[in-house]
Amino acid sequence: MGQTSKINVLRLGFVHYQHPDLASIGRFLEDFGLIKVSQQGSRAYYRGYGVDPYIYVAEQSPSGTREFMGAAWVVESAQDLELAATQANASPIQTNDGPGGGQIVSIKDPNNFVVSFIYSQELREREPQASVARHTTENASNEALTKQRHGDFRRFNRGPSLVHKLGHYGFIVPKSKYRDTFDFYMSLIKLKASDAVYDPVTGDDKTCFIHIDHGNAHTDHHSFFIGWQAEEGKAAFVHHSSFEVNDFDTQSLGHDWLQSRGWTNCWGIGRHVLGSQIFDYWFDASGNIIEHYSDGDLVNQNNPFTREAEAEDTLYVWGPNVPLAYITGKLEDALSNPESQKKLPVTMPDPVAAVEAQFA
Repeated sequence: MGQTSKINVLRLGFVHYQHPDLASIGRFLEDFGLIKVSQQGSRAYYRGYGVDPYIYVAEQSPSGTREFMGAAWVVESAQDLELAATQANASPIQTNDGPGGGQIVSIKDPNNFVVSFIYSQELREREPQASVARHTTENASNEALTKQRHGDFRRFNRGPSLVHKLGHYGFIVPKSKYRDTFDFYMSLIKLKASDAVYDPVTGDDKTCFIHIDHGNAHTDHHSFFIGWQAEEGKAAFVHHSSFEVNDFDTQSLGHDWLQSRGWTNCWGIGRHVLGSQIFDYWFDASGNIIEHYSDGDLVNQNNPFTREAEAEDTLYVWGPNVPLAYITGKLEDALSNPESQKKLPVTMPDPVAAVEAQFA
């Protein structure tokens, strides 16, 4: 890119998907724990209980197929937004049409996915902790050697896992595009690699988990990841986007809620090794993988970058065996019983491929 400065970002802002059926995806997202803010024409906006005015855009697909349209990062300053607008293939600075307003710039990455940068949105007031968990009481856990709860009882409400924020997203790209994709994002945005998983035969990195670089300040272990697939000629696709929930109980109650509503689990509940978060992956109404996570690691510049050989024990420490559907990203691979296909709201799709960015 030939630039010396990078775009400083505070956090992820939102992901944007197109869906064949806006009503079906709306039902799923509300069962998933997102809250509908508004609908503007063919776009519906959903938020969590954090400060962001929205974290998910669901748009009616004009082609009738599902598409991943891109993700946006919240930048630190107007200067960062201006820097984004100077990049190759960037849009001019435009008014953001979503709730909270602000200004936005969009850029194409090497796989024709859109990465956007947003500034000066009007933020929400953060909601109190007691209003966002599924607990009816706020009290401590009793551990084996530390008993902090005396005479108080733990009670819960059944329902969706209320979502706090968008935590991370990432792509699987052809092996030949891995380095270009990695270099593009690392040279454009002030990010830092946390961990990588490498092929034990060749020594080549296969997946890299990447965090926002705030120096000494701690940030999530990864806000973004990139992995490669050996099958050349297969289009890059978004593997999943992931949303934070409060705690394990809330996450487990949400898992049961999604099951009771007839949605298809991809993988979970379990705990990852790299990042340490408790994970629970689901297929949405269109066949995209979407994750609830809780209890993830925080890192800063003092945490060294590590590389781990690809193996089962680098992916998870407990939980169900890794299913084929998690690897392929295909809904049909999660369906072991033909009867379960009756629950599907749409035709089973292939993984999402990149589409050419179009700027107004």
